[in-house]
Amino acid sequence: MAPQLRIALCDPFEISRIGITHALRPHGMSVEGSFDRPADAMPLVGRGGVDIVLVDVSCERFLESVAELAERGATVIATGVEADTAHVIQALRAGASGYLTKDLPARVWAEAIRAGGRGEIALSRMLTTRVVEAFRGHSPDLSVMEYAPSDRRLTKREWEVLAVLAEGTTNREIAQRLHISLETVRTHVSSILAKLEAPNRSAAAAKYRRLVAAQR
Repeated sequence: MAPQLRIALCDPFEISRIGITHALRPHGMSVEGSFDRPADAMPLVGRGGVDIVLVDVSCERFLESVAELAERGATVIATGVEADTAHVIQALRAGASGYLTKDLPARVWAEAIRAGGRGEIALSRMLTTRVVEAFRGHSPDLSVMEYAPSDRRLTKREWEVLAVLAEGTTNREIAQRLHISLETVRTHVSSILAKLEAPNRSAAAAKYRRLVAAQR
């Protein structure tokens, strides 16, 4: 029998952490630590107490956390309710070894996690196809105007969040300003960073200023 994989689970939603923990257990996987912030998983990773770290895209500082965990030698697999292609690519660039959506069966998650443990990329066939197509169609000369609000790029709400973020505000301040929840802000910020291919909030703010200048 294959050895039991040890997992650290990072997800801001308690119900998701409980559900994933129970879903993976029958497949020979043990969740050694369940955290709402990736930063809290760092000590466990540092001690070599886990084989795989699952990090939900709605976690605060998602991309930075993925990069830091990967730098520490962890095998990181991103998770999310949905999988925007740009977001998946950004997660992979940050150091993730795959991306799993929550509409997939537990069996598929288990197979993908085992693949990640073997050093393989943990992506569904659909996501693999979409990522390959995105890379084939990628143009390095894409105009920054392509990021303006549309069905293909930033949504109207993401644009509003980005505008406030560019003022140097915190997530909590953005939530208060736009009258939305803190978790919603975190999700929007993660999506914005992925779509703009920005490594952090400062880079996203700089790109926002370029977008505004280009529209004048």
